[in-house]
Amino acid sequence: MKIHIFKPEEYEGCRIYYRNFHNHFEYLAVINKELYTAHISVKPHWFTKLFYLLGIEKKPYSEQQLKKILTVLRNMAETTIKFIKEQKDNEKT
Repeated sequence: MKIHIFKPEEYEGCRIYYRNFHNHFEYLAVINKELYTAHISVKPHWFTKLFYLLGIEKKPYSEQQLKKILTVLRNMAETTIKFIKEQKDNEKT
């Protein structure tokens, strides 16, 4: 199985990692030394996948589609980070 890793990011002091294998895209967020994750499944556009299978394209997903997928994952990770941090803050008070 081939796993593609994307450039990690940071949000509110928490690292966010992204990876892709087959049609699954996943984020991993490290919050207070704990790992949180979620994933989505996205099929490549049929036209781009056809070009990929014919060897015309280097990857089955277009740059535009990858940007949208990573934006969705980023939003999911940010929501998780906000939720966990708010929960921890509420436990302290």
